[in-house]
Amino acid sequence: MDIFKIIDTFRIGDNLSVTFEGKCEQIKNGTKLTDNHGNLYMVVSVGTTRHNNPSDISKSTTVLISPSTLKKGDLLYIQ
Repeated sequence: MDIFKIIDTFRIGDNLSVTFEGKCEQIKNGTKLTDNHGNLYMVVSVGTTRHNNPSDISKSTTVLISPSTLKKGDLLYIQ
């Protein structure tokens, strides 16, 4: 099971921009994620972040999640 650790969040209206640490190739628009408490989150959009080293791109990804009260350090899993 892939685990995604939240390393940063930023509120955008009712949604939350969330940056994950981990192999995020499976994350795409519409992906359903759950936390340790069984709460369900929907990925609205996958974004890209700037990296100076191209090999760093696969280490994290930023997504827009709706709705969300997640915070830095939380763990998510693909449902």
